[in-house]
Amino acid sequence: MWRRRCVITMMKRWQARPVVLLAVFVSFIVLWAPRFASAKDNHDRRHVVFVVSDYLQLEDLDSAELKNLRSFFNKAGVALLNTNTAGSRTRPNAAATVSAGSVALGTVQETLAFGPRESYLGEDPLALFQARTGYRLDQGNLVVLDLPFILRANETEKVKARPGALGESLHKKGLLTGVLGNADLPGLPLRSMAVVAMDRRGVIDMGDISGDLLRIDQNNALVYSTNYPALKSEYLKLKNRSDFLVIELGDLVRLEQSKQSFTDKVYQRERSRILQEYDEFFGWLLQNTPLDKTQVMVASLIPTDQSNGENRFFGFIGVLGDQISSGLLISPTTRRAGIVTLFDIAPSVCTYLKAPLDSFAGRPWHVQPQADSLNYIRSMEARTVFTSLLRPPFVKGYVILQLVVLASIIFCLSLRPRIGKYLSPVLLGLISMPVVWLLVSGFPLVNTLLYVILCLSLIVVVVFTAVKLARNKDLDPILFLCLTTAAILLVDTVSGGTLQKYSVLSYDPMSGARFYGLGNEYMGVLIGSLVMGSSLLIQRMSGYVRLPLLLTGLLFLSAAVVLGAPMWGSNFGGLLAALTAFTYTFFRFMGIRLKWKYVLIGGLVVLVLASGFILWDFMRPPELRSHFGQLIASVQVGGYPVFNDIVVRKLAMNYRLIKYTIWTRVLLGTLLALGILFYRPVGIFRKVLINNPAVAIGLEGGLIGAFAALVFNDSGIVAAATAIIFPAATLFFLVLKQHEGTVAG
Repeated sequence: MWRRRCVITMMKRWQARPVVLLAVFVSFIVLWAPRFASAKDNHDRRHVVFVVSDYLQLEDLDSAELKNLRSFFNKAGVALLNTNTAGSRTRPNAAATVSAGSVALGTVQETLAFGPRESYLGEDPLALFQARTGYRLDQGNLVVLDLPFILRANETEKVKARPGALGESLHKKGLLTGVLGNADLPGLPLRSMAVVAMDRRGVIDMGDISGDLLRIDQNNALVYSTNYPALKSEYLKLKNRSDFLVIELGDLVRLEQSKQSFTDKVYQRERSRILQEYDEFFGWLLQNTPLDKTQVMVASLIPTDQSNGENRFFGFIGVLGDQISSGLLISPTTRRAGIVTLFDIAPSVCTYLKAPLDSFAGRPWHVQPQADSLNYIRSMEARTVFTSLLRPPFVKGYVILQLVVLASIIFCLSLRPRIGKYLSPVLLGLISMPVVWLLVSGFPLVNTLLYVILCLSLIVVVVFTAVKLARNKDLDPILFLCLTTAAILLVDTVSGGTLQKYSVLSYDPMSGARFYGLGNEYMGVLIGSLVMGSSLLIQRMSGYVRLPLLLTGLLFLSAAVVLGAPMWGSNFGGLLAALTAFTYTFFRFMGIRLKWKYVLIGGLVVLVLASGFILWDFMRPPELRSHFGQLIASVQVGGYPVFNDIVVRKLAMNYRLIKYTIWTRVLLGTLLALGILFYRPVGIFRKVLINNPAVAIGLEGGLIGAFAALVFNDSGIVAAATAIIFPAATLFFLVLKQHEGTVAG
């Protein structure tokens, strides 16, 4: 009996042993595996250090004394920063835009943000934040106390951006955010850059933005300045704990805010001292940051007041470290090497840290190799600013001159008929201006006098060539100018828009309305010049039947493809306007009269072709889509509210432009001149159109194209005004020639 009990006991012990062994094994896995995983995660863990150096300028890097800064930017991927926000170019708006990954609004004044152990107006700001928002905080968290004001500002202005999207995306991935430094002045917290690292609750995981990082010296010009030993100490604590760390170097901000209190001599002395301290800190930062698993981004997010006064609206950014080589940053947002936007920063950070891209309007950048990239973006900024400064007076002068010339022609035709012949070359010069502005931008000029001399020289050369090559002195000069303008525009657009980038009649990358493709000004020029050029071609080849129609059809089709192709013109509104004008004009060339059946057929042709271009763009990878393809994707996700918002926004923009832009005067003045010409001198308008029936069709097509451009584009008044230049000028030129013959007879 005793032996039996012993055997049973032994058997139970052996049966229990696997259970015990299994329990030990599971305990080992639970207790130790996370440590191994954590060790592996730490080894593979990536970091982004985002250093905000507002009011640092490109010309500061010319100083040989700033060897660390110069070395950083010479080795980094660099770019100019488009500093557009949903409002003015202020630090709170810039921080909100970076945080949202889309143009956004911040607070009107500097944003209030606080960390543990701080007080605000005698209260605990963290407790105040929890009371205002209802959000719970973890130990060590920092908060953006003004979060409700930021959200309300964007809601009030109907801005769809969501500040905090960057931090939210990082938190979804399980990554941690941090912020160090401030730009405080005595009695005035300046902490807007904390917004960059916050999530949608207004919370940052860790950091220090308190006065503990300040050096206070009542005898110094700047009473408050950055305490670099304290900043370095905090950085060493956080660099491995945080995945995304924002560091604000605020001394230049403090200096700019106090600029009016200093003499120029003291201001320059303090600025030099601050830059020396920046340079020393950058040298230390790079020595204490493992660049094999970290990207260090250094950015100046907004221009100084002086830069704003000089029309220099670019900031700039440099990125150095893992997966980054020396060269130019380029993103699908701009498609222009050396220019990125504030809202490209968030998706670029998330892409490197493998976090979801959320609802960002911007897109990740990559580096395009470029020798001497820093000097390249300096040259790009100089030429862009030069073009931007020339644009208002040159365009305004062109508009006024055009109206004066048209009025002078009407006056001479009625009262001084013999003087009218002297206005023909002037009219040809006006028609040549759009292509001359293209050609002159091929020269890297930043001198106004040289620019004016070259413009005038090219006008003379182009007009002389047009007249010299003309066999038919009535039609050929205009025919040459129209088709030459259209051809150069199409070739330049297909080859990357090299000439358009620095033309005064093109878009401005500092304003950010467009960065690539065919802008609305030149879109109108293309439609007007091509419709009139084709009508003059058919008029000149009236002895042929099929050949001119075939050539016209090929020209229209080529222009439509270039306009609508997402990698070339990328102008969907322009495509619709062009298809409308081209379809009507081609039908009329074929002798088809305007009947409802043919209107329906023409409408279907436009709809099918436009739908094809939409599908083409939408089916491309997201990083390759044009801005219109991105809009379609947004509508697919957001539905009717997004579509309605787009329509309302575009209508509002059109209304503002119609009300304020000088192009409205061009359109109305030209239409008025055409109306007067219809009646005075009596019969000459009708006689010209009867003698040139193809030109009459071109005039109709040009006017329809101008109206379509007005309807289908968010800055349609501009496109409509430029589209009508060529039809009106052609008619006035032919009227002058007709009148010369009458006077001579």
